[in-house]
Amino acid sequence: MQDVVLSIRSGLVSPDWDWDWDCGSSIEVITPGKLYRKDGDVYITYEESGLTGMRGTETTLKVGPKRVTLTRTGEITSEMVFEQGFKHLSYYDTGTVGGMSIGVNARKVNTVFDETGGLINVEYAVEVENELRGHNNIKIEVKNVH
Repeated sequence: MQDVVLSIRSGLVSPDWDWDWDCGSSIEVITPGKLYRKDGDVYITYEESGLTGMRGTETTLKVGPKRVTLTRTGEITSEMVFEQGFKHLSYYDTGTVGGMSIGVNARKVNTVFDETGGLINVEYAVEVENELRGHNNIKIEVKNVH
């Protein structure tokens, strides 16, 4: 298991998929994490912070060549699957507010990893209870700590 530093940037974008990171609707978090490899996939785990509103939650990313699965356990429980060209449904339990059905339709999933770290870039639409709530982008840069 390797120690890594993650720079996680996510944001809401316009319905026409126009990305503007400087429009004020994005958030960036830098956090320590762990990385390991198993059966050809890369796994990344980290603890959420109060800044994301998910303190007490651990996030695990399972990164394959064409698919990223985000699993949260703890105060918030959820699983979101990002696979280009596919819509995946899951249940998102916020803990305090309750749960809801989430649909994730990935428009683009790009992942690149080597021995020094990697990059995950996902563009996706999200539905809550079958209603489109927005287009999103998440970009995660992973760097090994030496």
